[in-house]
Parts: sequence; structure tokens; C-alpha cells
Amino acid sequence: MPLMNINFVIASEDPKELSAFYAKINSDKAKKGFNSTHYFISLSNRSKIHFYRPNEKHEWQRKGNSTSLCFQGEPSEYPETIIARWTSEILKMGGSAMGIPKLANFGSEQWMLDPEGNQFLILVPYLSKASDKEPLI
Repeated sequence: MPLMNINFVIASEDPKELSAFYAKINSDKAKKGFNSTHYFISLSNRSKIHFYRPNEKHEWQRKGNSTSLCFQGEPSEYPETIIARWTSEILKMGGSAMGIPKLANFGSEQWMLDPEGNQFLILVPYLSKASDKEPLI
């Protein structure tokens, strides 16, 4: 079997605007895809997130998918501080927070909503010695 990249797709009412939102989170720029209803951002591991508007004849669920993107930051001694800063930046870009940030033994996380109501997670693990904790992934 040939080597394949893992890509993600997000159906969107406004792919250009939504791809720009996620590109800002990833400190990147959205690129135009196959046509005027398709945009994408490239990830550092050769993967991409594609944003597209489904065909009008295709019925699709517009909000609250069961699969979510996770933006994971570098481990930190104070992950809750980074999560608070990221949350503030995402709110300024048009996103919204779901509840309050959570601090757990692995680090800090916050569930967010993009401008179209899709859920995604921001996560910062604790900086720890290799012997302290098992890796998240």
C-alpha cells in the first residue's frame, strides 16, 4: 500500500472564512483549494485540514460533530496560563468557549467552538520528567 498522508475535512457554510479562523490558530495562512468553495491549511507533518462547502444535494449535519480537532501546545509547567491566553485569542477571532478550562493530572484543556459551532479542543500537557507520567499520545 502506498504511503498516505492523513488529512481532515470540515464541511462549512463559508469555507474561506472558517479556514482563515483555523489558520490563525495554527499561525498559518489558508490556501485556495480546488475551487472557490475549497480552502485548506497545511500542518507541519504534511497533513492538511480541508474546508469545503458540500454539494447542495448532499445532506449534512452542520454542527456538533463527534470528531474534533485538537490543537496541542508544547508541554509547560503552567499549562493553565497558556490555555487562558489561547482562549482569549480565539475569542477575539470569533470563537467561543464551552464551559471553563479544565486542569487535570495530564495538563490543561479547553473545549471551544469555531464561528460555525463546530467543537475543537485546545490542550497543553504538563512539562514533566519522563519518569513522572506516561505520554498523552
